[in-house]
Amino acid sequence: MHPPHPSDPASIAGHRLLGRLGAGGMGVVHLARAADGALVALKVVHAEYAHDTGFRERFRREVDTLRRIDNPWVVPLVAADPEAPEPWLATAFVPGPSLAEAVALHGPLPAPSARVLGQRLGEALGDVHAAGLVHRDVKPGNVLLALDGPRLIDFGIAREPGDTALTATGLVVGTPGFLAPEQVQGGERDGLGPPSDVFALGCVLAYAVTGHSPFGTGPVDALLFRAVHERPDLDGVPDELAPLLHACLAKDPRRRPTAADVARGLAGPAGHPEDGTPGPGAAAPVRGRGDRAPGSGTGAAGTPAAEAEPSWLPDAVTRLVAARAAEGAALPDIEPTEIDAGATGRDADSGTPSGSDRGTQAGSRSSGASRGVPGSPSVSRTSPASDAEPGAAGTDPAADGPGDGPAAPGADAAAPGPGGAADEGARPGRRRFLLLAGGAALTAGGAAAALSRWWDDDTTGPATASGAGTTFTIGLQADLTGEGRRIGAAQERGVRLAVEEFNTRRDAPFTLSLLVRDDAGDPRRAVAAAGELLADPSVVAVIGPTTDAAAEAALPVYDKALTPLVSVSAGAVKLLVLGSRSFLQARPHDSLLPFFLNAHLRGTARSRSIGIVHDRAAGDHAWEIAGSLSRLLAQAGHPYVPKVISALRQDFGPTVDALLSGGADSVVFAGLHDRGAALARTLHGRGFTGARAAAHGLLDPRFPAAAGEAAEGWVIAAPVLDPAAHPGAEKFTAAHQRRYGAGPAPYAAEAYDAAGLVTHALTRLPAHRRDRKNLTAAIRTTAYQGVTQKLSFSQENGARTIDGTGVHLWKVAEGRFHYVGPAQHVVPG
Repeated sequence: MHPPHPSDPASIAGHRLLGRLGAGGMGVVHLARAADGALVALKVVHAEYAHDTGFRERFRREVDTLRRIDNPWVVPLVAADPEAPEPWLATAFVPGPSLAEAVALHGPLPAPSARVLGQRLGEALGDVHAAGLVHRDVKPGNVLLALDGPRLIDFGIAREPGDTALTATGLVVGTPGFLAPEQVQGGERDGLGPPSDVFALGCVLAYAVTGHSPFGTGPVDALLFRAVHERPDLDGVPDELAPLLHACLAKDPRRRPTAADVARGLAGPAGHPEDGTPGPGAAAPVRGRGDRAPGSGTGAAGTPAAEAEPSWLPDAVTRLVAARAAEGAALPDIEPTEIDAGATGRDADSGTPSGSDRGTQAGSRSSGASRGVPGSPSVSRTSPASDAEPGAAGTDPAADGPGDGPAAPGADAAAPGPGGAADEGARPGRRRFLLLAGGAALTAGGAAAALSRWWDDDTTGPATASGAGTTFTIGLQADLTGEGRRIGAAQERGVRLAVEEFNTRRDAPFTLSLLVRDDAGDPRRAVAAAGELLADPSVVAVIGPTTDAAAEAALPVYDKALTPLVSVSAGAVKLLVLGSRSFLQARPHDSLLPFFLNAHLRGTARSRSIGIVHDRAAGDHAWEIAGSLSRLLAQAGHPYVPKVISALRQDFGPTVDALLSGGADSVVFAGLHDRGAALARTLHGRGFTGARAAAHGLLDPRFPAAAGEAAEGWVIAAPVLDPAAHPGAEKFTAAHQRRYGAGPAPYAAEAYDAAGLVTHALTRLPAHRRDRKNLTAAIRTTAYQGVTQKLSFSQENGARTIDGTGVHLWKVAEGRFHYVGPAQHVVPG
């Protein structure tokens, strides 16, 4: 849990807010205390989405779904108001970890624990299905562990079988690795039903006892392909569970057991989870639908009831669950009276838990050269530079853009004290003070300790001291010598400019340094580059890598170190489904770009039939663009002509002929610049004059250079803008021109904003909490307005908020790309 945001209200509909459990693209989940004293998870939808009738209807559906289900293993709905200006719902708070977290920390569950897990989830899904619903996203992250049993959560995409009215995204709904074949194949209208949840339950149980999905890891399309065509990998599954899991994972939905069958098959005596001796784990009585949910009405859901059956989980996981439950029970009941820190007669920092001075000076910085770019310093680090122009983009970057510049506390931050932003560690805000004051009033057991751990966690990263003499380092991992060197060089310039500008601030609470490592876009070099950056204890965050492949290779290294990795150009959706705790994708992911292509072709271009060329040579990028666009068009009933071309084929003639004979009057290419040029030349040779479009794979000067006049008129939808033509980016553009003697290339401004995001979050942290671990959480829960876009993220997977922005159109004219402007994501009319 994280402290309340300064902009959070004190209460919502009579629920006192205690902290934030998570924040995503569509809303925020608060920990709150209801009027009767019970803790609840209160989910609030952002106001801008409340005006979307389709989104509000989906929220109403989630509320209706929860009201229709009464099962002890489903988190119960406590209250809701889907008609409020900002719709909200409250469910019972379960303080335990998710199954995914427990397995990641302590390894697979033993068979007895898995039997209990499967039995109770089977009961839960049985009642979901009896209510005429399908959950559709059963996965380890949606299963919470309590001392008395699991809880199934997140019914945001649950629907009645056969109901397709509200699937507005056109995407495969669910989580790769836990999707049934009929979900992968788009069987929304005919095949999706309760058996799909049973398939997912089989995947969850396999994960629980092996630590991995039965369909492995890797690219998203590989996971989906295996789910449809290959046998599940059940190596390591205990013999007693294997037959049932094989049945659950049958390709034919008709051959799978029902959820109730799964529950019955797993019921009965089972061994103790630690040693296999007879124990009560799976023999617990099955509660009826009318029974009260375990722990309802308690301070931490499920805690008292757990005393009857303490051994369903291994000891290590039981301790983890119990610790979370104890911390939840210890949270103070905040009275509505507000206390002014100044009225207590105590120093403002007297409410700060002890230990705030435990940090030490940042470790010594290693030397070593970095790969430079023309016009940039040849050394790897940027400190206060003698050649930096004070105020190059404004002395205070916060005043330069439409919102915050690099590292300036945003409008949602508390006003700094006399010492500037660094005083935040010594002077807690009003809401934080209330929490601490409430905690001081609790003299029992671990209440104060729980609050102290929340406020001042021990960290696995390097400790730091605060003050103007402290130096923090931002790392940049980029392709500076490989295929993506143009993008990598632009990103280095943008980040370097942000660091230099921050260091010119008179009120800067610390000094920034920059450390650059070149991975050349090579996955093997990416792992080594990540290790080099992390070896420097002053590095608190890293921006990059440039390419999807490098990001996928390096992400586990950063995740193990709990170091935030902010991606500016790597946009594969697979990066969001790897379970990373530290990844942040500061751009719309690739599967969203087809929405903008769809709106352009059907709206602006008035295309009657869209040809889609899926070039297998482009791997996952092509699959995401072509697959998502095909599903969007199919759902809308709009004619399209899909064609797949082998990576080995060099002649695009047969493909173009098939498109034209199929009636396509526009073409979308899902691929990269080199083969895109070949397709453009072929279309031009056939006399094709219809609309031609692609995603950012073609936003490369080598495309118009190779295609020649055949490139004229091509429109590109890309997650990058031209700051020289973007309102609000004028000062950045001028500063870049002065610093480097040239205007900013694509991705320079986006990288500048990524550095600003990191520094903004670092500045807002209390001084004694400025380290890698706390910075990851801070970035995922902040909102930052840069010169190019507003950045906020899903706390679950680090995805950029889906808000219909962040994608822009470019058009080739006279042999070069010209910026058109922001793209629209909805077809007009």
